[in-house]
Amino acid sequence: MNNFIHPTAIVEPNVKLGSNNYIGPYCVIGPNVRIGSENRFESHVVIGAPAQHRDYFTQESGQVVIGNQNIFREFVTVNGGSTDITQIGDKNSLLIASHVGHDAILKGSCNLGNNVALGGHSIIGMGANLGLSSVVHQYRVVGAFAMIGMNSTITRDIIPFCIAMGSPCEPHRVNRIGLQRAGVHNLELGAFEEWFTDIRMNPDAFGQLKHSFREYLSDYQSDRLIHSAAS
Repeated sequence: MNNFIHPTAIVEPNVKLGSNNYIGPYCVIGPNVRIGSENRFESHVVIGAPAQHRDYFTQESGQVVIGNQNIFREFVTVNGGSTDITQIGDKNSLLIASHVGHDAILKGSCNLGNNVALGGHSIIGMGANLGLSSVVHQYRVVGAFAMIGMNSTITRDIIPFCIAMGSPCEPHRVNRIGLQRAGVHNLELGAFEEWFTDIRMNPDAFGQLKHSFREYLSDYQSDRLIHSAAS
């Protein structure tokens, strides 16, 4: 197994651990938590505390499932699920004092800046980056490869592949770097910016993604983007 657990850390007996995890000083890993491999938990991280919801707070904590190669910096908190499971995929970075609420989902390769707070049931798409002290309202979705500016308040869904900021948070332009990371070629970025101009203020944007991508990009490229946005 080769897991390192600091002598001051508390890991409940029914926690399931993969291999090569580091659990640092004064961490608390609560019941009903499943952790993959090669994750790092710095000091004072708390995983699997009861949901911060008055109907569930006094009950046994719900489940948390964590994938592989994630980084949890000091004082990160991840609450257990209430009606569902709190899920953290692979290769996410949760920086100092960030918070993941009950039943929230981080798809993978996401970055949460210092003091970011995710409300219950929120979903953060693949490769999204949330600037420090941003807040995501309950049940809101941040699309894949979106870049959220610091101190933003996200009260409605944010479409994929955009740079968004403000309170309330609004999309401002295409996240060209995020698109390049998703495999979009430079020649296609202009077409994507046309798509963004047409759709950014549409409240039904997620429902129209498939049609919109195919209108502006090749079928092959749009299929890959649709997969990334839905991942």
